[in-house]
Amino acid sequence: MGCGKEPDKIDYVARVNDSYLNRNELDKMTDTSYRNNFYRSEIIRNWIDQELLYQQAVSEGIVDEEEFIRIIDESGKSLAAAMFLEKISQQYDFEYTDDDLEKFLDSNKDDFKLTHNAYLLNEAEFTSEEDAIDFRILVLQKDWQNIIESGRYNNLLKKESNYLLIEDEVYPLPVRNILEELYPQEISIAINTGSSTYMIVQVIEKYPVGTIPPFNLIKKKVEERFVSFEKRKYLNEYIKRLYSDNEIEVKNQDKK
Repeated sequence: MGCGKEPDKIDYVARVNDSYLNRNELDKMTDTSYRNNFYRSEIIRNWIDQELLYQQAVSEGIVDEEEFIRIIDESGKSLAAAMFLEKISQQYDFEYTDDDLEKFLDSNKDDFKLTHNAYLLNEAEFTSEEDAIDFRILVLQKDWQNIIESGRYNNLLKKESNYLLIEDEVYPLPVRNILEELYPQEISIAINTGSSTYMIVQVIEKYPVGTIPPFNLIKKKVEERFVSFEKRKYLNEYIKRLYSDNEIEVKNQDKK
């Protein structure tokens, strides 16, 4: 009686003939970080366009054509293989130490050389220029971290300590211009960010293009590449074992 389709028809957001798009499906198709009404409307419109074309293709017999069936078969094999490799990769777990990561960094130095200037920074952002100036005066007299940890500035919009920032990631532009002028350990004036907030930054160290920042500053990046590299090695070995465990034959293509 087609009862299995009823749940899809109860809470649907769009329909093309007998095909329904329900809210759960729409949520899965929508980027959770960008769910405004216009974006959702575009997703729905695209679904309708695709469904209209698909239904027309079915009526014209496209899905029964040999070429279509061949492409679907090949695509299915590729998708299944990719999903299987992803499953094997996720299941592969191994232990490593910081020493392993440092050795990996040492063996792949060129991959970690900066392609843009970078800054090691302390940063604090305030809602008022007065608070920013007051904070700067105190930091000039005492240690940055001590002032932050004192709890005096609970109204901080943002605070970051000892973090590495690549030049082309610095925003807004006035902040980037000031960072270029500051010397290591120098503290900026109160910077109007252009959004009713004021920022104080301290350049702890500068790292120019072509250099490699200290390991502790890029450890996460090194770790990501190390894990990816080790998993690729594991998958290659896994595929080699499949070669050994299965019958494989490749005929000489030169013979007629």
